Amino acid sequence: MTAKLQVRKRDTDPKAVRELKAIVTAEDRVRLNVEMPKSRRQALKARAVAEERTINEIVNQLIEDYLGR
Repeated sequence: MTAKLQVRKRDTDPKAVRELKAIVTAEDRVRLNVEMPKSRRQALKARAVAEERTINEIVNQLIEDYLGR
């Protein structure tokens, strides 16, 4: 099934942009579980919401930076 998703240059809807990226850069995914204090996760979630990002996006960016990619 081919998804039809249009994102115009002026379109700033983060959900539409994420959906388009998922289609264009689809790759097999694996799950990574990490234990941390509940307070740290709450702080992470609060900052992610404030930045209009997901925890998934933040963690993946941190890993890419760490690996130098």
